[in-house]
Amino acid sequence: MAGSFYRDLQPENLPVPKGQIMQLIQYTLGEDTQIDKLTQLISMNPVLTAQLLGLVNSSFFGFRQQVKTISDAVVAMGLKSLRNLILCFAVKETLSKNDIPGFEIDIFWEDSIRRGVAAQQLGYLVNGPVEQGFTAGMLQDIGMLILFSMEPEKTDRWPLLRSNLPVKRHKMEEELFCATHDHVGALLCKKWNLPKSYTLAIGHHHSFFSKKESQKFGQAKKHSTLAGMMHLSDLCNAVYTCHDKSTALADLKTKSKMLFGLTEEKVESLLSLLPDQVEETSRALNITLGSPINFEMVMEQANKKLVEDNISYQELTWQLQNSLKQRDEYAAKLETEFDIAREIQQSLQPDIEKIPGVGAFNIPALHLSGDFYDYFTKDDNTICFCIGDVSGKGTSAALLMAKTISLFRCLSKVVEDITEVIKLMNNELCETAVRGMFVTFVGGCLNPESNELSIINVGHLPPFLVNEKKITIIEAQGPPLGVLPGVSYPGKQFSIKNSRLFLYTDGFTEGKLKKGSAKDLGKELGVKGFLRWLLQSRKMPIDEQISFIKELGKVQLAPQSDDQTLMILGE
Repeated sequence: MAGSFYRDLQPENLPVPKGQIMQLIQYTLGEDTQIDKLTQLISMNPVLTAQLLGLVNSSFFGFRQQVKTISDAVVAMGLKSLRNLILCFAVKETLSKNDIPGFEIDIFWEDSIRRGVAAQQLGYLVNGPVEQGFTAGMLQDIGMLILFSMEPEKTDRWPLLRSNLPVKRHKMEEELFCATHDHVGALLCKKWNLPKSYTLAIGHHHSFFSKKESQKFGQAKKHSTLAGMMHLSDLCNAVYTCHDKSTALADLKTKSKMLFGLTEEKVESLLSLLPDQVEETSRALNITLGSPINFEMVMEQANKKLVEDNISYQELTWQLQNSLKQRDEYAAKLETEFDIAREIQQSLQPDIEKIPGVGAFNIPALHLSGDFYDYFTKDDNTICFCIGDVSGKGTSAALLMAKTISLFRCLSKVVEDITEVIKLMNNELCETAVRGMFVTFVGGCLNPESNELSIINVGHLPPFLVNEKKITIIEAQGPPLGVLPGVSYPGKQFSIKNSRLFLYTDGFTEGKLKKGSAKDLGKELGVKGFLRWLLQSRKMPIDEQISFIKELGKVQLAPQSDDQTLMILGE
């Protein structure tokens, strides 16, 4: 609460009772108050005299005989009770004179009376400071008047503040004014030299459940009890005025039990007393009430809201259960469809387990793979092979993969030149590509008799051609398929005799290490790391090397986030 408002707020900005009212307040608070002098000071103010006598003779106090004079009122009520009433009247009289355009002052005082009556009744129930309860309850929101009088342009927010729960309203005040009524009210109490018990209770009735206030309860139980009574009286008023009556009622019952051990029956009995007592007190104070508020109607609204909330919760639970059931059914159906799609996808890949000189595998990260490989023999015994990786994952990548592998197989059977095959593939994919998808690709043809190899790399990771003497890295010779139409890709020729050709995808090279030295954990395996795996196992038979690489991937790499595909050709 150290906002600019408090830096600018000076004592002279606060209203002060004038003349006889201030003299009366100071005399009332004195230690040696005498009945004759007090009666004389009250009688000098006809309005105050009339209002005091009207209240004393109301059912609020319930005296059997009519009280006709202030001296009789002192005798009937006792000096202590009368002091508190005079203080309440004097503060109201002073603050009501501050005209705030657009602010319904009578509605404000009606709420204040309801808090005062509730606090007084709570005092009886919890053996608290009854005499101070009514006055403290009446005055607990006086800071609100100060806030709106200093910033009258914001009075249109008052109905919204009033219709919210106390805790929500408190936060809204802070946002609206950079200050709150409890702190400003405490400043006003100090300015007027009101009893410390009022200053503490008014300043802390909203922070009553904080750790600091809990400690204060043990150190100054009387003051904290009054603050607790005010905290509950604020909720009593909220039950009658805020939109969310059910929450206000539930909060009131919970906190009443926590603070003072009050049962729900006592809380409801207290609430039932308020309408008649507020009406009687308001009439005595010459305050015009708004529309009558009936206790039974308020409770019906609160309980109806509770029932509606319970029904809404049950409906929501049922809808959630139904949605979960539908989700599970849909997920099961989708799982089946994915399994079928995966089977179809696997059927597009050749069965090469029993073919000598070649080995391959594909491990999808998801149900469907965007990686692919193919290997087949043409009528002239030329071997065609390819490996590729589609950008993206999931169904769209799998569909583009199926199209690419089908184009390669079909075109390779009718077009002899591998460069022309890939050129045609690229043009076709450029015409039909969607959402910027593309394919990194390596395709080649191998003459098994001469071991002559023609190969083209278009945007893919570099294949390795490895023999006893050297490692040949076959770098990309152009952009991926589906990016630029009309591109010609030159092929490269190699001899595969006494060599092995390794083609792979980035599921390996971008895999994160989960074993090894501390400095390497979490790092990518990389191209060099994967090459070390290949060289480490290059003397194994191809089928054993395939199994070895698979196992290394499981053991040394974190759970895969991308498809892993490897193809090996050679001896």
